[in-house]
Amino acid sequence: MKTKAWLMVALFVLGCSQKPSVRSEDIAYVQTTVDLLRTRANFAPQMDSAQIQFSLDSVYRRHHTSASEYQQQSAALASDPKNAEVVFAAISDSISKK
Repeated sequence: MKTKAWLMVALFVLGCSQKPSVRSEDIAYVQTTVDLLRTRANFAPQMDSAQIQFSLDSVYRRHHTSASEYQQQSAALASDPKNAEVVFAAISDSISKK
């Protein structure tokens, strides 16, 4: 009986200690977001709106998406808070690693 109790405790600790993983369809969103954040961080104060738009559009093209598709994905995350938490944790982890 003691062995079963320790096994249950070990499984509980192991199960609770693992981070939830990002779904495969959200990986591209995470990568696009990180790339957009890095691009925006490199904007120079003297850049005009055309240069900024060109830079952002190049990120969307590189990730085979568009600004409107990206915005739709962002809005879809609002309807799934648990998944949004996992996605934004992955974004945060990606930013802090590099």
